[in-house]
Amino acid sequence: MTFITFQFDKETLKKFSRHTVIAGVLMALIGLIGVFAPSLMSLVVVNFLAWLFLFSAIVQGYITYKSYSGSFSAWLKPVMSLIAALLLLFFPVEGVAAVGMLLAAYLLVDAFSSISFGLEYRPNSGWWMMLINGILSIVLAVILLAGWPFSSIVLVGLFVGMSLFFDGVALIAFGLGAKKLTDDEIEKEKNEGETK
Repeated sequence: MTFITFQFDKETLKKFSRHTVIAGVLMALIGLIGVFAPSLMSLVVVNFLAWLFLFSAIVQGYITYKSYSGSFSAWLKPVMSLIAALLLLFFPVEGVAAVGMLLAAYLLVDAFSSISFGLEYRPNSGWWMMLINGILSIVLAVILLAGWPFSSIVLVGLFVGMSLFFDGVALIAFGLGAKKLTDDEIEKEKNEGETK
């Protein structure tokens, strides 16, 4: 298996480290809200998806009306998006169960991505946090699938919160590791300049 190699110059690495730490802190804080109020987070996730589907239906409907209004098949996508939005808005608990299944699939994809990126980033500082994040995503997906659909109202919010928290912690570790690489590179250049 071949992994992508990332090469950063010092300026990009410096920006990357600062923005990554900020994003990591925000994600970790939102994740903690989900951990301590999982049912609320479950409903927030379903409502967010409902409004996303509704916005998508409006945009797709407008484009279809302007471009393909005579085509029945062109109206299927905006109508399906509208139906999905209405179902999630009016039946949020059932929507949480559906989202639970989607979340399990997401966690498995997230696990693959995190493990792959962590192995590629090795031996740099913080690579193991991404590896742990991927393993935890696999564990969470298995637990969610084992209790589905009954435990979805609590587990969806809890797992979204936990996933966001650990993603945030992993980003903080990456950001701090990138900062250390930048600082080491600057120190190395400074020492080379003094010896000349």
